[in-house]
Amino acid sequence: MPLIWLILFTPFMGFLTAFLLGRKRNALVSWLTVSLTGLNLIFSIILLLQTLHIKDNHLIYNWFTLNGKAYQFGFLFDSLTLMMLVLVNFIALLVEIFSLEYMKNDPDLYRYYGFLSLFVFSMLGIVLTDNLFMMYGFWELVGLSSYLLIGFWYKKPEAVQASKKAFLINRIGDVGFLIGIFAVYFYNHHTTDLTDIAAWRFSTAPPQLPTVYCLLLFCGCIAKSAQFPLHTWLPDAMEGPTPVSALIHAATMVVAGIYLLIRVSPMFNADASEIVAGIGAITMLLGSIYAIFQTDIKKTLAYSTVSQLGLMVLGLGYDVSAFHLLTHAFFKAGLFLCAGAIIHALHHTGEDFDAQDMRLMGGLRRKMPFTFLCYLVCSMALMGLPLFSGFLSKDAILSIWFPPDNGADTDIFHLIIICSVLLGIILTAFYMTRQIWMIFFGEFKNEKIDINSIHEGSWKMKLPIGILAILSTGFVFSINPFNVGNSWFWNFNQGFLWVLYKGNIEENHWIGIISTSFALTGITAGYLTRHRIFTFQIPTFDNFYNKIFINPTLKLSNITQFFDQRILDSLVNLLADLQVFVANFIGWFDAKIIDGIPNGSVYSAGIIGRATRSVQGGKVQLYVALAFLGLIGLIFFAVLTQ
Repeated sequence: MPLIWLILFTPFMGFLTAFLLGRKRNALVSWLTVSLTGLNLIFSIILLLQTLHIKDNHLIYNWFTLNGKAYQFGFLFDSLTLMMLVLVNFIALLVEIFSLEYMKNDPDLYRYYGFLSLFVFSMLGIVLTDNLFMMYGFWELVGLSSYLLIGFWYKKPEAVQASKKAFLINRIGDVGFLIGIFAVYFYNHHTTDLTDIAAWRFSTAPPQLPTVYCLLLFCGCIAKSAQFPLHTWLPDAMEGPTPVSALIHAATMVVAGIYLLIRVSPMFNADASEIVAGIGAITMLLGSIYAIFQTDIKKTLAYSTVSQLGLMVLGLGYDVSAFHLLTHAFFKAGLFLCAGAIIHALHHTGEDFDAQDMRLMGGLRRKMPFTFLCYLVCSMALMGLPLFSGFLSKDAILSIWFPPDNGADTDIFHLIIICSVLLGIILTAFYMTRQIWMIFFGEFKNEKIDINSIHEGSWKMKLPIGILAILSTGFVFSINPFNVGNSWFWNFNQGFLWVLYKGNIEENHWIGIISTSFALTGITAGYLTRHRIFTFQIPTFDNFYNKIFINPTLKLSNITQFFDQRILDSLVNLLADLQVFVANFIGWFDAKIIDGIPNGSVYSAGIIGRATRSVQGGKVQLYVALAFLGLIGLIFFAVLTQ
């Protein structure tokens, strides 16, 4: 199907074109990239409409043959793929439109849009590929793209450090993921085809993987989706441009891990699923707790993403995880782009201060009413309040863990998970209420600038934010022409996009009532503490990792450096000096002794030859004189010896 190839390689064309045109055509590159992404979104929607009701959703190509075995690659475009194609291209398009205003004065705009296109290409490759080996190739490209975008402002040391941190931490998880792929290959009859894996879910007796294999596959999700204990890279990734943060948190890198979990979860056994759920619960609580103590507007949202990703992991790869991934993409992208609009407005006042510090904000709702309204809508979706999308997807995940209606007993593990989720709901509503108050209410706290100099951005900023705010309402996900009749207010299972998953979650009104009550509790607590600035900071896991891993590694590096320079190098230098001495001695011995003996013999022979040659000159007088001298010598010898 040629449309598949167009969808995959259109963003790659944008990447190549950006670097071919270069810096002198920044404006052309930006609009061309936006156009290509918009075209790719149209392609994705056409594919969605063409294949929505087609059962044959697997396109296979022969790759090569080795030892009589044919190796293949292909594209898989089931309902999950179709949803992700539309989502990735849609969010990327909004981010690129927003960036037309946010990044317009950057001299390296061509590089920014080129890296965005590479990012989208890599993520679409993950979504479209039909096997784990091909997925891993695009998986690494996503890691490279995030490294390039997080460190886009490479002249900032913080950005460089953050990009290296994200890249290296993700390599840790990727090693486990790769080993897990090999395990699946040998365990599953030498195939990693995702269609085979998906069939396990519907098998009466699925051949589940051993626990260790499941956890190795999950390592990829732990790193990419910032799960405990590899979650520390995501807050630091905020050093990149704010639109990049929106793309990473909503539609590309971090959702890649959740997408992987959805694909491979049919192979997970009960033990592995419990471990996965435990990690998700820990991550959700950690993200919520750390978000409370942040003063940076983007880092608060970053830790919020960590928390929400933990909630998606609690969905255990079922359809509810995909549903929350979808709703979260809209309201979290909206929050980040709203934050970008605020930062942009403060930066353009021309004063030098930290435009991301919420302690220097306040009262902005009067100067940025549109941004305030959109931020409020997306925040309420994040809190999971009724009438907003987060309420539907969050409660869908809750319904998996809450006790069944038949009165069956709930074990301790389920109770712990339920309590963790409910506590996470309270904390999310708590820190988001405080953040909204610090940014938009009260008095403006920055004495360096006049609040009257702050204003809304252009339509390039307002349009993406407004669209995302609309998509954060529950009404959008409650339009259901296939199942009209039930109240959309409480029914998690409605919505034309949600129907693609054929969700079969039964209505459970009291779950919605409980979750809403806990969210309102958090809102109340946040409002009561709205004027308080928390000075106490909980130590992050970076401190722990520094003490346990980084500092010992640096000390070991210093020791090995000392050993290398003072011992190994000294030994090498000594051996080199000895070698030079031996070489010089051998040279002297060769020249003076080996060559000296024949040379001396030749020289002596020459002297003797010259001496004897002088008496053999052919002169008779000389011969008579020498004979006479010889005779006299004999006479003297005879006389002296008598």
